[in-house]
Parts: sequence; structure tokens; C-alpha cells
Amino acid sequence: MFRDGPLSRRPPEEIRYGTGKCALGRVLVASSDRGIVTIMVRDAQARLLQDLRARFPRAELVHDEKGCAPQVREAIRYIKNPAGGFPLALDFRGTELQKRVWDEVRRIPFGATSTYSRIAAAIGAPKAIRAVASSCKRSGFAFAIPCHRVLHTGAVPGSRRGGRQYEWVEYEAKLAARRRR
Repeated sequence: MFRDGPLSRRPPEEIRYGTGKCALGRVLVASSDRGIVTIMVRDAQARLLQDLRARFPRAELVHDEKGCAPQVREAIRYIKNPAGGFPLALDFRGTELQKRVWDEVRRIPFGATSTYSRIAAAIGAPKAIRAVASSCKRSGFAFAIPCHRVLHTGAVPGSRRGGRQYEWVEYEAKLAARRRR
């Protein structure tokens, strides 16, 4: 058998991606054969591909606008109205702790926020506040796993402390206010 030889190497994973535009910027949706592996929202198209390459350095990235168009449309539709659960299959890649954090974050209602310490307590790891913050940072599923809704204790939406995260929280707050009218 050639366990350690060149014949045992698997070919790189193929990840297909497409792009679009939403109210918050450029969107990239990338998928494996098991589901969406990332949803990114950035200011510039070039940054999307740069960040995708950094996230999946060993994968074969295939630009497939036509094949990915349904997923891109659905992600943009969801960003426009991020209420309820994200309707497409996600291919989660992370540790068990990260997956527990992401599952808990998905329970935060549209228009609401939580804190890293509340998420840590909810998953039964009250001292894992930094691990929760790190898990949120590494999620890579913009809006589908709404980690932007998780703030530092004492943070105030609208304070402009944290850039895009607070921009997204404000965006959702405006959408929620329109719904209540």
C-alpha cells in the first residue's frame, strides 16, 4: 500500500462561488457539494476573492456565476430580510465549540442583539467568552449565522465602535423598525 506516497493524496476540494450586490456591498457565496461554505459581504469585489482564497487556501476555487446564481439570489434576498432561519444548507466547518456557538447565535432574533458572555453561558461554558468571540470572528456566514448580533458587554449599537458589525446591527434595527410601523 502507498499510504504516505503521492498516490494517497486526495485532489483539492472544489469550491464553486458566485457574486452579487446587496444594500451593504458586494456579496460572495461559495459552496461545496454539501452546502454553502461561506457568505461574505465586503466593500470591494477584489477583497471578496482575496478573503475566499485566504479562507480556503487548499481548495480549487471555481468561479461559477451561472451555477451559483440561485444561492447568491437567496443570500441577497435573506440579507434584505434577515428574519427567520437561513433557508439553504450550510456546510459548517469548525470545532465542536464553534458549532455550539454558531447554533446559539442562530437563535438570536432578528432585530435583537446578545453578548459574548451571554452566548458563553448559554452553551454551558461561561468562562469561554474569548472563545465565543473567536468563533464569531471565524464564522464566515454573513447573516446566515448572525454573529454581527453578538456584541461586547456594555456595547451600544450606533456607537460606531466596531465598523461593519455595528453597521449591520444598525441596518437590521432600521429594517425591524420599518416592520413595526
